[in-house]
Amino acid sequence: MIIYKKIYQSFIGLSLCFIILSCNKYLDVVPDNTPVLDQAFAKRTMAQRYLATCYNSLPDNFSLTGNSGWLSADEFWLSSTSTYSGYNNWFIALGSQNGDSPLVDNWIGARGGKSYWEGISKCNTFLENIMKVPDMDEAEKQMWTAEVKFLKAYYHFLLVEQYGPVPIMDKNIPVSSDPAASRLARNTVDECFSYIVGLIDEDMDFLMDDVSDLQTETGRVTKVAAKAIKAKILMFAASPLFNGNSDIEASVKNKDGKELFNHTYSADKWERAAAACKEAIDFAEGRNKRLHTWTPVRSDLKPSTIYQMNIREAFNESSNNPEILWLDTRSIATTAIQGAFMLRKYAGSTTLANTTTLSSQMSVPFNIVEKFYSKNGVPIEEDKTYPYSTRYDLVTVPNTDVYKYNLVANRNTARMNLDRENRFYGSLTFDAGRIYMRQVADQKDDNAYNIDMRSGGISGKTSPTNFNITGYASKKHFNYQNSATDNNYSARQYGYPIIRLANLYLYYAEALNEIHGPTADVYAYVDKVRARSGLEGMLSSWTNYSNNPTKPLSKEGVREIIKRERTCEFALEGIRFGDLRRWKDAIKELNAPIRGWDIYQYTDANYYRPVVFYTRSFINRDYFWPIGLNERRVNSNLVQAAEW
Repeated sequence: MIIYKKIYQSFIGLSLCFIILSCNKYLDVVPDNTPVLDQAFAKRTMAQRYLATCYNSLPDNFSLTGNSGWLSADEFWLSSTSTYSGYNNWFIALGSQNGDSPLVDNWIGARGGKSYWEGISKCNTFLENIMKVPDMDEAEKQMWTAEVKFLKAYYHFLLVEQYGPVPIMDKNIPVSSDPAASRLARNTVDECFSYIVGLIDEDMDFLMDDVSDLQTETGRVTKVAAKAIKAKILMFAASPLFNGNSDIEASVKNKDGKELFNHTYSADKWERAAAACKEAIDFAEGRNKRLHTWTPVRSDLKPSTIYQMNIREAFNESSNNPEILWLDTRSIATTAIQGAFMLRKYAGSTTLANTTTLSSQMSVPFNIVEKFYSKNGVPIEEDKTYPYSTRYDLVTVPNTDVYKYNLVANRNTARMNLDRENRFYGSLTFDAGRIYMRQVADQKDDNAYNIDMRSGGISGKTSPTNFNITGYASKKHFNYQNSATDNNYSARQYGYPIIRLANLYLYYAEALNEIHGPTADVYAYVDKVRARSGLEGMLSSWTNYSNNPTKPLSKEGVREIIKRERTCEFALEGIRFGDLRRWKDAIKELNAPIRGWDIYQYTDANYYRPVVFYTRSFINRDYFWPIGLNERRVNSNLVQAAEW
């Protein structure tokens, strides 16, 4: 058995040596370099630095190459496997995941991933030493302990979400232990969730209620954040992937024959999830959290502009956003990140931006475009007034107030782009569409910039490598306060909203519906989210416009509506992949072809032809990540995920 040292370095330059058994790379043991460890906890300032390292293993949410939520499902697509060969998350969608050297491997921190086990090990070291710090009062020690216990629980949850049942690493293993002690087998799913939630609850009372000093505390774990994430975790525990799952992906057993999934459905798990959601909502609202609404810069702006700005800023505005319950301040939407989602050029009365920083690489496929509702607040395939069968036909945009603020008047476009809900226009940029920015003349919405994405158009393909491939881009990721001049643009940066209040509202409605079916509270919490975008309530919309008007009257119908509502509300935010997996809907949704417009064409008739770029495949084994070959070789008790 070979023992070797591995250096972990914090972002502030503090080096600590840990000794790791080579028989299990993911599992850290207690360091034998006691003087160095004692120094790390000799003073409050040093302990605070170590506290920061416990946060460092949080996901890189704005990583174009590592966020599996963005490119591993169907929210975005890229143009070229050669240009984007390092995008491990996209290659999962292309079917290149493997059991030997997994893509976006957050077990060991490889191929676009970062090691959550490393984060857990640092948390354990912190918890074992924080009470030794001499120049701290007990209240602060307890608060920091509560933060780190939450982080430790959260890292365990991230592993369960990705890999299914995992070993529980409650304490680091002493270097003097028998090497066999590090060869941990997987715990059951129920054991994992019980441990995670119990650890969050253990010291939650010692957390600060909410951030009070925006400069120094934003991003720290608070009670608002902890309660919200606990609710999310219990929603996953109650969902079909983990609750009563008897399919192939849930067939994995430990080598001693121990079943790792409970194949019996439990309604009590939904009860616990609902209670946690309501507790989190009440606590957040009691600390002045509410759905974000944009403050209009002019009194004469159209209601549709305001509704669209509501949804844009709910995601991409960090300052004074009362909806964000936990903000990731370590992963920032920089100039380059925002440019990856925006067109290389957009034009208005005075502004032309043409810079390589606007790479336009993150393209939105039809599968997402068609998920947004009609203007009547129901799916376009259900709206009895919507011409769904001719949605790809060319039409001319009428020069009326109903259309000209969202679309370029008198331009030809696909019928699919007309008569859609405000979340459609607030989330997507597309040919013959418009984009409202603070920089437009007099900040009037009728001066919004026009988009021309046809070949040769001002917003069309101009680069041989970086370009939008589907004809749809994200408006959510491009902050409206960004400014552009010839060959340059500057971006207003923002952090990633890990969870926001709208998420809790829809979680709560989903849990209540699973318990009781449609109730007044189910409708009320869904309608809160819909109203923020200018939609009528669920019952009214389906009664008046749907060809299935009784859909909101059954548990099954409301379940389908809530799933669609979550897709529309959180479109392009990287949440859909987790939802599809926990609902076990990924096989149905992620085997659809990736489609877009023929962006190489000049004429309207040729441009507006649906093109299939890729037909992807998702099977049962893809619900969980495989564990790499080397990890399984060195840990004889670690079984591979099913079917890998």
